[in-house]
Amino acid sequence: MASVQIRITVSREVDMLLEKAAKKLGKKKSTLARELMEQKMYDLKLMQNELLKLME
Repeated sequence: MASVQIRITVSREVDMLLEKAAKKLGKKKSTLARELMEQKMYDLKLMQNELLKLME
């Protein structure tokens, strides 16, 4: 599966929170942001729905 790069804009406050959390977790800020986005997609069942469609 090919990777696609996207760019997002966040508030200064969100950027600072991401920076702080990423440091604490020993991760890059971009990695943490991607993981949070993916988790939210799972929470909203967006990923599961697409995976189920592929299995049909």
